[in-house]
Amino acid sequence: MKRAGRLIRGLSLFTLIAGFVLALASCDGDNGPRVGKPAIDFQVMDLQGKAHRLGDYRGKMVHLHFWADWCPRCHEEFDDMGGAYRRLKQRYPDFEILGVNVDQPQVHVEEFIKMHDVEFPILLDVGSQVARSYGIKGIPCNFLIDRDGKIRDILMGWVDEEYLENSLKAIESRDRK
Repeated sequence: MKRAGRLIRGLSLFTLIAGFVLALASCDGDNGPRVGKPAIDFQVMDLQGKAHRLGDYRGKMVHLHFWADWCPRCHEEFDDMGGAYRRLKQRYPDFEILGVNVDQPQVHVEEFIKMHDVEFPILLDVGSQVARSYGIKGIPCNFLIDRDGKIRDILMGWVDEEYLENSLKAIESRDRK
């Protein structure tokens, strides 16, 4: 019995480590964009049926956030991101967050948004076309895009206000040079 318990613990640890390694690689795999390269343009609809094209945000600093309502971390993250967005938008008026929901029914997305205080655009990636073009294999997944439309950072997992602010400061200091 002890041996079976050790085996189960060992397999659990292996599964956890393998999942972590896959998660790290799943945001910027070989199929997706790279840091320093232009972000892939796309067009999707928001919850009100308005079309949003990434190219329309050129000249702004954009945090592209891929998420789904079944993701527990996404719930926690959205609770923080709403307030962070409002505070950072005051300091950086040309900052935007685009919350890209990956292939879920609109009614699920609307229910999720009712539970969280967000003011940034929520976009519907029907059929996961945008997620596939970005090489997304796990969520949450985040891309920070500078004013020139180039990817400055790719981050798998949790994003907080400190990360966002430090990233925006880095873009600001680079643009001043």
